[in-house]
Amino acid sequence: MTSFRLRPVFGVPGDDVTRPYLRLAEEDELVRTTREDAAVYAAIGAAEVSGEPAAALATCGPGVAVALAGLACALADRVPVLCATGEITERGFQSLVPSMASDGVELTVTDDPEEAARTLARSEPVLYVDPGFDPDGVSAELEDIEPVEPDPEDVERVRGLLEGKRVAILVGRGCYRARCGELVERLCEVLEAPIVETMRGRGVVPEYHPRNAGVVGLRGWANDVVEDADVVLALGARLSGRTRADIDWPTTIAVGFGVEADEVVECDVRAFVKALLENPPRTEPWNPKPGEPPEFDLELYRVVKAALKAWIGPATVDSGQITPTALLAARLSSPSELIHSGSFCPMGFAIPAALGASARVPEMALALTGDGGFMASCQELETAVREDLPIAVLVTCNGELGFTRQVMEEKEGRATKMGLDVDVPSIAESLGAEVEVIGKLDPGEVKRVLRDVEMKGETTVVVVELPREDVPMPGSG
Repeated sequence: MTSFRLRPVFGVPGDDVTRPYLRLAEEDELVRTTREDAAVYAAIGAAEVSGEPAAALATCGPGVAVALAGLACALADRVPVLCATGEITERGFQSLVPSMASDGVELTVTDDPEEAARTLARSEPVLYVDPGFDPDGVSAELEDIEPVEPDPEDVERVRGLLEGKRVAILVGRGCYRARCGELVERLCEVLEAPIVETMRGRGVVPEYHPRNAGVVGLRGWANDVVEDADVVLALGARLSGRTRADIDWPTTIAVGFGVEADEVVECDVRAFVKALLENPPRTEPWNPKPGEPPEFDLELYRVVKAALKAWIGPATVDSGQITPTALLAARLSSPSELIHSGSFCPMGFAIPAALGASARVPEMALALTGDGGFMASCQELETAVREDLPIAVLVTCNGELGFTRQVMEEKEGRATKMGLDVDVPSIAESLGAEVEVIGKLDPGEVKRVLRDVEMKGETTVVVVELPREDVPMPGSG
């Protein structure tokens, strides 16, 4: 892997992490969050925006228990995040031995820096037990890990399976971590094959590329491309249930780790693509017309689309009605432009993830959230102000837990106790943030305000009051 630093570390102080906490704080490499789950969400944001692992710090027992929500998010989405703690005990004061699994992968809990590094190299999170935690020690182990080269026989086998076939290249998030976007772009041109994307693989090949047909799976708009192909070459994609949804899949060849498909090659994705390009197969040329995602005739959609067009830096997305709205409104030229949780989807993700993104890149990050998501993590505005890590937060307020209300009504025929009565501007001001309230639902005004906020560079909450609307559920439009 390339050289990098697991810094800054996001964390909360506690008895058994005092030594690393003090050392990192004195080196100005510690960002103190208010909660441990937010520390891990911030580390996820840092890892996702940079394509490199990131680290958090949590004390044993209650600290680790709170951090588990973030680790579950990283495990479900396969994000390389290390959460360091000082002690794991089965008995006694504040004892807790965590265990969790997601989609067949278990959380790694270890005190071995080499095992921690191997876990991160697989794009999985790790709970690292070390009272003297030094992020540079794990970084050094990571730098010694060599990419797994493909077996030449596997490359030849895949080449034979692609020969003469109409191929669709499925791009997953693993291509971003393997830094092989340009190679994949060259592969699609050599094979004269279309590219389709997982929702989390978007932007590896820019979505304005003429051979990028769009997203497949749940809420996808290029599912017909997969069904029209003879074979799918899946690169760095987990082929999750959401990706497989609503599609009659042809023969699928998967390149990466921990994947189930008709044919699997376990190796580094970049190394495989390079090997295939050395002697590419002769495939049947085709170039289906790129699809277009559906648009919502909703005020929320118009506001979010305007925000994403206006913003230059990375954006993070919370869980709720804002999620499908942002994903369908976005047009990405890079995977780092839009960060969301694709599988675990915790409410309160966007603000701390934006904090982590702002710690890794020079651009200011924008968090897109509703009033429910804002209330789940608004305390991290104080972190942004205190740590001088400016972020912008666009809060679309409709006075309710809108997505939960929709699901409850669809499943049970009624909903109750979904309302929110939140004075977002007052809360934001009390935590030290600047506040901008957009008085009229005008996309031009949204763009103007956000551009001003980004130019000013101070932590700011932008509030938009919206009507009660229903975002179309999957399969309904």
